[in-house]
Amino acid sequence: MATAGATAATTAAVVAAQHTSSYRVKFKRKEFLELVEIAKPRIIYHRKRMHFFAFDGFVMYTFDNDGDAQKALLELPCIHVAQDTQKLICTEVLIFGYYKTEQGKYEAVVCGDDLTYALWQQAKESFAKNGGQRKNDLEPEKRATPVKAKEAKPAKVKFVREDRVQQYGATMIYRVHKAPDAASAKAFLEQNPVTKQFYYIVVETPEGNYCRDIQGMYKE
Repeated sequence: MATAGATAATTAAVVAAQHTSSYRVKFKRKEFLELVEIAKPRIIYHRKRMHFFAFDGFVMYTFDNDGDAQKALLELPCIHVAQDTQKLICTEVLIFGYYKTEQGKYEAVVCGDDLTYALWQQAKESFAKNGGQRKNDLEPEKRATPVKAKEAKPAKVKFVREDRVQQYGATMIYRVHKAPDAASAKAFLEQNPVTKQFYYIVVETPEGNYCRDIQGMYKE
């Protein structure tokens, strides 16, 4: 979600939308209409002043409590709880999470570039099984021709720096690297497991940052 009152913020949102299949925004009317004109989403889900832009598929259900919403998300194979921060993280390129509504209910959503038809169907089944009520959804477009995967070159990943951050009463260590592409970053992370808490390997790529902690790999 983003809050804005200037054209610069609209531009930033458009850039973000170009890198994901879905984007949630909260703008003044002028900036919102400008963003709609540029982004041209397939569907706009409207709830009072909140708008949900969907370029591909998404699943959105309402739950009576946050526990059921979280449980429904955790049944998806790519979502789990980080052992150190206890926050939900994902090993696929997805936008996901849950939030409290003004009525006291909780809305959970899953969308993004890696939302396949199978995962979309699995999310719907998990949300319904855990007491969710369908709010809205959009079936992902079926891609006729799969994109050819790039050849992974983990040897091309180069160390950049080490950052140390004091948080949650502990020192978090971030080992930051750079890679030419996502495939090389993932291959590098697969070769370098993490066995201790508060230790993170981050690989920056043109497609985004890929990371690994004690729980596994995920994308920021």
